[in-house]
Amino acid sequence: MPGLQGMKRFFITAKADVPLRQLLEDHLPAKYNAEVIITSGGVWKDKQRIFDPGHTIRSQETVKVHTSSFQGKIYSLDEQQVIFENPDLLVVYKPGDLNVHAVPSSFFYHLTYGVDQYLEKQGTRFLTTPLTRLDRPVEGLVIYSKNKPFERKLFELVKNRKIKKWYMGALEQGDNPKYLGIRDKIANNSYKTFLDESGKTAHSLFVKTESLESADIYSIFIFTGRRHQIRFHASHYITPIIGDWFYGSSFSMEPDKIALVCRGYNIPYKRKNLKIRLPKHYLDKFYEKIWK
Repeated sequence: MPGLQGMKRFFITAKADVPLRQLLEDHLPAKYNAEVIITSGGVWKDKQRIFDPGHTIRSQETVKVHTSSFQGKIYSLDEQQVIFENPDLLVVYKPGDLNVHAVPSSFFYHLTYGVDQYLEKQGTRFLTTPLTRLDRPVEGLVIYSKNKPFERKLFELVKNRKIKKWYMGALEQGDNPKYLGIRDKIANNSYKTFLDESGKTAHSLFVKTESLESADIYSIFIFTGRRHQIRFHASHYITPIIGDWFYGSSFSMEPDKIALVCRGYNIPYKRKNLKIRLPKHYLDKFYEKIWK
């Protein structure tokens, strides 16, 4: 299936005491590099990562091995990705095909790792937590705090729905409405989101801004932050977002990318309303992807 980035999972049980590297080399297909998988943080035992290739796995112990195509890589944040910064707040651009946070197969290749290293170079030794967690294939703006007191403030603002979020999506053409407010209850399993009367309330607003030859462009405003909320609402009530094969799109884009971008935030800050928007050159690239 498209967009899985070579992700696979293996369970390996040792028949005798053995170094971890040797265990993987003996049991994984030859195409996998055991050293890279281990040092990337892709091996787990008892819900903890094992980074030492020489670690001894005892007889009858089982390890869980996660693989992906980005193992062995370390994510570095380009300064051009920093869209807004002040003493408390950092807003950065996340490309599609990149996770916001660490995943089981890699501890070092994700946006937050790059942000932490960027702050450390500035002399700020603070492990950040992303305020907004865009899905891997979604690009756009992600908010981080630069210190613990403001992090608590940000999460309070989110809890009280004081931070306004603006997305832009390209939907497959059809008999699409100019305006649609959606309020329902949804839930999700490990993979997909679906309607569920016992689920959590999800509230979205879709406003069509233009129609292109290949897509209808919508401004999308969300008032709740449920997993896959926009992607599900688009596919269930209108048409799928272009490239989102997971929710029924028949059109392809670049691997692990869909035509959805987080375009802006309004953030209350010291009696001001910060209006942070994605720069034009990122939007131009977004349109180019749709036309290809």
